[in-house]
Amino acid sequence: MKPNSTLTSTDGRTMVPGQSTDGEGYVYQLGAYLRISDDDKDPETGELSRAGVTRQLRDCHPVAADLGGAIVKVYDDNDTTASNPHVKRKDFEQLIKDLENGVIDGFVFYHADRVARQAYDAARICQIYERNIKLVGRAASGGTDLSTTEGRAMFVMQAVMGGVEAASTRRRKTTANRHKAQDGKDHVGRLPWGWDREGKLVQPYADLRAKGIEMVADGATITDVIRFWTENGITGAAATGKPVLYKTAMLRITHPRNAGFRAYAPTDERRGKATPWGPDILLYDDKGSPVVGEWEPLVTPGVYWRAIHRLEKIREEAKASGANGGTRPGHRTHMLSGLLRCGKCGTRMVASARTIKRKDGTSFKSPFYRCPTTNNGCGKITRSAAVLEEHVEDLALEALKRIAGRTSAKGDKEMRAVAAAEARLREIGEEIKEVMERRKPDAPKRISASVAMDMISELEDERGKLQYDVRALSTKAADIRGRTPDLIREWEDFTTDRKRLELTKLVKAIIVEQAPRGRHFDPDSVDVAWQDV
Repeated sequence: MKPNSTLTSTDGRTMVPGQSTDGEGYVYQLGAYLRISDDDKDPETGELSRAGVTRQLRDCHPVAADLGGAIVKVYDDNDTTASNPHVKRKDFEQLIKDLENGVIDGFVFYHADRVARQAYDAARICQIYERNIKLVGRAASGGTDLSTTEGRAMFVMQAVMGGVEAASTRRRKTTANRHKAQDGKDHVGRLPWGWDREGKLVQPYADLRAKGIEMVADGATITDVIRFWTENGITGAAATGKPVLYKTAMLRITHPRNAGFRAYAPTDERRGKATPWGPDILLYDDKGSPVVGEWEPLVTPGVYWRAIHRLEKIREEAKASGANGGTRPGHRTHMLSGLLRCGKCGTRMVASARTIKRKDGTSFKSPFYRCPTTNNGCGKITRSAAVLEEHVEDLALEALKRIAGRTSAKGDKEMRAVAAAEARLREIGEEIKEVMERRKPDAPKRISASVAMDMISELEDERGKLQYDVRALSTKAADIRGRTPDLIREWEDFTTDRKRLELTKLVKAIIVEQAPRGRHFDPDSVDVAWQDV
């Protein structure tokens, strides 16, 4: 290789042990470890520049020659951090294995903090060298010689100090990001789905995401949204074409930025935890109001909180029924499941299906509802699902028409309650600030830190309840106002889950009596217990 030629991390030369360039003596078979944390990317191709590791390798070759060896293998962890214990460096781990197994006689490196920035990683290297005193290892910069006790001590100190420097940098960056969040400024790492780097909406993704939020607010499930996105060409990975993951869809639906609100959750707090629940990462100002961001919102706060409240209700119902409290709802394949009661024994009726054979030899499934013989059921009443569902739908649509014209006043009442709750939230923010002022030594009516914390704890409990009430009342107002002719016109396009949701707002239970003999269907055998709407 020419002395002035450009070196890359693929220029390692393989030599047989015992062989030398001049035919005399043993040539150490050495590795070269290269690493920088953040490499520059080409904005168009996305390719890494590799300039940093190339320079490191160029500096490592003279060190290897001074040791009486040659670089036969390059360990390259370009664009990889060494200070994060959660990040596994593939080539560093391979270097450890090769040193332990005698594949190489040692390694050279640019500086100790290129190899390790954690005491644990530095100790792993030192332990190998302490067990095998024949290994050689030296840095191009920093004066570290791993074959000596003093050199290993220097290696550990330089690595630890490098880690301290990295931790300080992370701390400054975290503080800066938190301050940006409190000011409503966007911190964009990976582009959020539906926005560009300037915070402008990108179509058609923004509309599809907004439609998904609206669907959940109106009663659709997360699975319904995933199906809708898939039908419109939105998949999780373009290569596989598989649907968006459930947890990804959940975060897209519940993220506060949808309503223009700022969220903040440091990486260290998110690591190792489940997908964050949107309201848990919403950032509030000192008055208890959500911090508004500097980007275009997808939906109004009202629509966002309706969607959140729907999912919260699902979670609460799951916990009440003994489930694990997740937010993935069960899927209803029958509109009246859970609403029907046997007219003889009062037991909840269940959905079943019987196989019916046609004259041409083919068969089909015919769904029906029945009183079960388990759970104290009598098992004596059955009804065709299609006929019963059609009749109940007709009754529900008639009920919607009757109440459509007399609900706006109720909606106004709920919104006034929302406004009162929001005003109290602002008051709580001011009261917390006052309590903190009274804790100071020069305050006129000074209180102890213990008393201050007790008072703040009570105010925070009240604030948490009010924030939940705002969501619940906003959802209730939207439900009341949503029972309009528009809902009636859209009924046929609703999914089974959505129809059942609307029925639960209208109906407490549907009691099914045994039908008289000789008649296909008797409307009088169906008694509906209506909700107070």
